[in-house]
Amino acid sequence: MLLWNLQQVLDLEKWKENQQNNFNSWFDTLADFEALNSFGILFFNHPEWILPIIKPEYFSIEGKEIGHPLIPEKKRVDNFIDIPDNSELMLVTGSNMAGKSTYLRSIGVNVVLAMAGAPVCAQSFSVSHVQVISSMRITDNLEESTSTFYAELKKLKTIIEKVNAGERVFILLDEILRGTNSLDRHTGSKALIKQLIKKKAAAVIATHDLELADLKEDFSKHILNYHFDVQVSNDELFFDYRLKPGICNSLNASILMRKIGIEL
Repeated sequence: MLLWNLQQVLDLEKWKENQQNNFNSWFDTLADFEALNSFGILFFNHPEWILPIIKPEYFSIEGKEIGHPLIPEKKRVDNFIDIPDNSELMLVTGSNMAGKSTYLRSIGVNVVLAMAGAPVCAQSFSVSHVQVISSMRITDNLEESTSTFYAELKKLKTIIEKVNAGERVFILLDEILRGTNSLDRHTGSKALIKQLIKKKAAAVIATHDLELADLKEDFSKHILNYHFDVQVSNDELFFDYRLKPGICNSLNASILMRKIGIEL
């Protein structure tokens, strides 16, 4: 008789009209609580992780026993990183399956966690305040009529624009320009590395192209060569997944090809 439900609906509509300017701030606050709660749970589940040191100046990164947060501790192989300033670019060479891509992901994920204020999977970790930007696992897109090579070029274009604009970025590149022929790939990769050095952009680049490591001869003060290698015994491969100084001198592609039946 009193149309109580209708009165409640009308009151609710009035309340929504009066509070509409506050909705966005409420949702932002809920998001902040959700993020902080997630970081707290992460630290609770991994008390051995540490809180990183964030440095205001651009650029340096240093860490020991850095691991990928999603790999179980018993299976994980931890590594280090040490880039003292942005005039030095880290070049990582290595054979197939030796650990280059996992290393880049380990560094990238931990830097993202550090920038968010979360604990990181490391024994010690310090990094400048940066935006992580990467080119990894690029795929084609039939819907957009984009090839793998063109998709990577679009990603690299974004990176170059940020570098040219002087933004504080930390670049992670895994097997750049893989979608083109070997000559263009080497020429383009070499030119990109020189440009990043010229612009003093902080970067870690993983590559199979061992000739890129020879740039150390021309840029001795600007390139840090590291590698992952593989041990071969009776045509069996053994990986330790440890980062080592210098250029990789052990390759395994021919062994893997023979194992699948290619007569070399």
